[in-house]
Amino acid sequence: MDSFLVSPLFRSFTLIVGSMAAGYLARRKGLLPESLARPLMTFVTVGGYAPVGFLSIWSIDLHGEDVLLPIFSACQIAIMALLGLAVGRLLARNRSEIGLFGISSSIGNNGATMGGFVIFLIYGETGLGISSIYCLSFTTMMVLVLFPIARRYSGHMPDASLGRLMLRSLFDWRAVGLLFSVAAIFLSASGIPRPGAVERYHVIDVLVYLVSALAYFSIGLRLRMHYVRPLLRMLLGLAGMRFVVSMIVCAALLALVRLLPWSLGGMRERIVFIQSFVPTAVTNVAVANMFDLRPREASVLFVVNTLTYLVVVLPIVFAIFG
Repeated sequence: MDSFLVSPLFRSFTLIVGSMAAGYLARRKGLLPESLARPLMTFVTVGGYAPVGFLSIWSIDLHGEDVLLPIFSACQIAIMALLGLAVGRLLARNRSEIGLFGISSSIGNNGATMGGFVIFLIYGETGLGISSIYCLSFTTMMVLVLFPIARRYSGHMPDASLGRLMLRSLFDWRAVGLLFSVAAIFLSASGIPRPGAVERYHVIDVLVYLVSALAYFSIGLRLRMHYVRPLLRMLLGLAGMRFVVSMIVCAALLALVRLLPWSLGGMRERIVFIQSFVPTAVTNVAVANMFDLRPREASVLFVVNTLTYLVVVLPIVFAIFG
């Protein structure tokens, strides 16, 4: 029993569920307003993801095959988005729900708030750094894949053109994490050592746990569960997409990569595989809100899919890889 209480599974489950519950109760009891979630998530994205990615990438010994990681991630996202739109036509009740199902199927919660956190618990800072490189294409794919889908399927089209939306997103100050990650790659490739204080004072450990807690606390602030029953078919379908179909797509892509002169192999291949079937990303909820694409339903899909992962999938991940 004592070993379970200090296990990565127990720590991750307690942190995520406890943080969401705290946010939910804080709103229900009138202690904090729901509107606080937006600035908190902005802080998590800019003040949390960026330094975690920067410091973790800087610490790893880069290899030539690492260039395949963000390309692999981009292919996975694009394929899952197309499959999500196709399956959504069978499960959704209207056009906007088809678009919501498509974006919810596409990008997984690969960052420090879920996939990166799980990788960190299993493989430490080195694994987190590799995971951060895998996520480098995240912002680009959000702009090039999620925005067009949300724009097309939303009933409230934004006035700005798609090209203008792309430029705004790429040069938005909130996308600073991409620049931080690129800078860390150059530092690591140049052989410049990371300051010893980062490891001595467990800076990354503190940041990972703090960022995760704040992110899920923010989600709890917005949590409203009375949409679950009407969305039951989509919820079951999304579980199949994120935890089964995405894994099959990843296995097929890995088989193709093995045909190349550069293969991933070892820890990198295992990290890519684990990241392929994490739950739907909180970014998908943000995009749904941005384009008014069923934002309340998007929050329910995210929370239920995340809880399913924690209860059903994550114990299997730790049993096999942990």
